[in-house]
Amino acid sequence: MTARLRIDLQALTANYRAFRKAAAGAVGAVGAVVKADAYGLGAEAVGRTLASAGCGHFFVARAAEGVALRRTLAEPAIHVLEGVFPETADALLKHRLNPVLNSPEQLALWTARNPGPATVHVDTGMQRLGFPFDTALEALGGVEVGLLVTHLACADVPEHPMNAVQAERIERLRERFPGVRLCVGNSAGILNGTGLACDLGRPGIGLYGGNPWAERPNPMQPVAALEAQVVQVRTVQAGEAIGYGASWTAERPTAVAILGIGYADGLPRLLSNCGAVFANSRRCPALGRVSMDLTAIDATGADLAVGDWVEAFGPNLPVDEVAAKASTIAYEILTGVSPRVERLYEALGSPHASESPGPHG
Repeated sequence: MTARLRIDLQALTANYRAFRKAAAGAVGAVGAVVKADAYGLGAEAVGRTLASAGCGHFFVARAAEGVALRRTLAEPAIHVLEGVFPETADALLKHRLNPVLNSPEQLALWTARNPGPATVHVDTGMQRLGFPFDTALEALGGVEVGLLVTHLACADVPEHPMNAVQAERIERLRERFPGVRLCVGNSAGILNGTGLACDLGRPGIGLYGGNPWAERPNPMQPVAALEAQVVQVRTVQAGEAIGYGASWTAERPTAVAILGIGYADGLPRLLSNCGAVFANSRRCPALGRVSMDLTAIDATGADLAVGDWVEAFGPNLPVDEVAAKASTIAYEILTGVSPRVERLYEALGSPHASESPGPHG
């Protein structure tokens, strides 16, 4: 093991409780989005932790994710955002999964098999999945709706005019379906403190320590830390180049640490020559190209030795900052951590990155 993802389940619980506190008085319940293996952190461990914290609603993207989660969680409601297809209908019924119906075809397919109240997605402005708002009210006439779902396009920018557009449409849904619960609020939608939260919130990125806001400080606790082990230390002389393409050349004798992490582990190749890691209270720049399994860093003054661990993102190097350096978002960084990277569930405070606990951690 030369790369590991450390996951702080106590911080995860604290973030969930923060959403429940923010939603108090505005939302009847707060669920959790655990699609894509809980954003790469492990849906089984995350699901158990949040269920223990009182979470009774979980949202996944695909039926297979719901089937896997049901093996871990026997009682909570599990909602499948892709809805239902002929090839998934039997599994949804067998495992008591709740499809979020996105079209008249899905509605007909599901209600023919399950006559109970339907969960329906109405598109209020995202232009992605769901019944188009302009036709939804007519299309749902006579349908027994148990839960209405919609998705916010711009909640991370509270002043964006799309929020007002969607808020007005959500209010019209309330009038058209009195007494039916609305599931609206994503992470930023819940924290907005407005009607965008509605009756059932479903935070995602904020649970896992990512910043729910586009241009505000992050109020969430860091949950995940991607760490890499030093596998070799060398001195590169002035005039010598590093890595594929010889894209970085030393201007002075430079202490270089080679890390056992690369783009096959989820460290973006776009961090070549512009990324950094955190080691022994300092940031160490990436040198040359990130390769499949290895990355070089400037270890000058960091006093690194073979076996030491450094932080690629985490409490000292926020995932949103790393994502920005790689021209992407925290969602992609978290979900891009490779399955070959071992997940360790422990507090991020110990052992601290850059300590040397031995070759197997």
